[in-house]
Amino acid sequence: MTYLYDVTLRDGNHALRHQLKLDFVSDYCEAAEKSGVWAVEVGHGNGLGASSYLVGESKFADFELLTVARSKLRNVKLAVHSIPGFSTINKNLKPAMGCGVDVFRVATHVTEATVAQKHIEFLAENNQTVHGVLMMSHMADIKTLIEQIKLMKSYGASAVIMMDSAGNLIPQKVTERVIGIKEELEIEIGFHAHNNLGVAISNARAAIISGASIIDGASMGLGAGAGNAQLENIVANLSMEKLSDLELSGFLEMSKIVEAKHPESLPKISGSSIRSGMAGVFSGYAPQVKSISEEFGIDARLIWEELGKRKLVAGQESMVREIAQDLMNI
Repeated sequence: MTYLYDVTLRDGNHALRHQLKLDFVSDYCEAAEKSGVWAVEVGHGNGLGASSYLVGESKFADFELLTVARSKLRNVKLAVHSIPGFSTINKNLKPAMGCGVDVFRVATHVTEATVAQKHIEFLAENNQTVHGVLMMSHMADIKTLIEQIKLMKSYGASAVIMMDSAGNLIPQKVTERVIGIKEELEIEIGFHAHNNLGVAISNARAAIISGASIIDGASMGLGAGAGNAQLENIVANLSMEKLSDLELSGFLEMSKIVEAKHPESLPKISGSSIRSGMAGVFSGYAPQVKSISEEFGIDARLIWEELGKRKLVAGQESMVREIAQDLMNI
């Protein structure tokens, strides 16, 4: 069975510069409740506790967003994204538990699963559903992925999600990864696609066909940079191939809400997003790369390539200016 995990109200918050409003959360969750989606993830684009000057300040606090979402979601699960460092157990995980969150995703860079140990263990020990997330998963080979997933499983994660945070993967690579993991481990695998190279839907399909059971998507593709795999398109493709009996109309209702409330924020594949995908860099850097390339008079391509060489990950936004300064001195 394929579980569709909706990241519109979290990853989509990147596209809204973290200005997600309570009425949007309310209307969207009310529609989601009727759609057949498995879970709705809510919060700052970088997850619990991430609101800051560096990565963007939220319009509303985590507690406010989660409380509104919880009031509308009864059968659909309420979920959160949590990166240790941005979030802490006492300041963020415990209050989220108090808000009635059903699914916790604890995320780290793909080679740093050990960072998640305390958070995953705490949630598992308190009988919470907890999934591990490996961000920037294109940066690791299959052997490394398996090692990191084993660690998260040993801490208590019941599933592990591979995030193609940079939109760097193509279907063949997704297939190889999912099959390779499934041959070695007994654990639910999820996949989160970004659309930098225009293959997010194809990547989601490849993951499903290969055995992934949790698939992320966003209505209208709303998400960082070039956006996510478009949720309603995933459903349409599954329906066409008779891989699911989900009714498309409910998902189209959610997409109507996104289109009506935020038409100016809908994702598009630009030259910048293609460059970031090819460089293997988190597409959320696009605004910083654009502004700094204009300020310094440097071709954005050179900045993306240097970001890729230095293997920057989300949360290192301050490095973009430093890299531009270094390029000026070459």
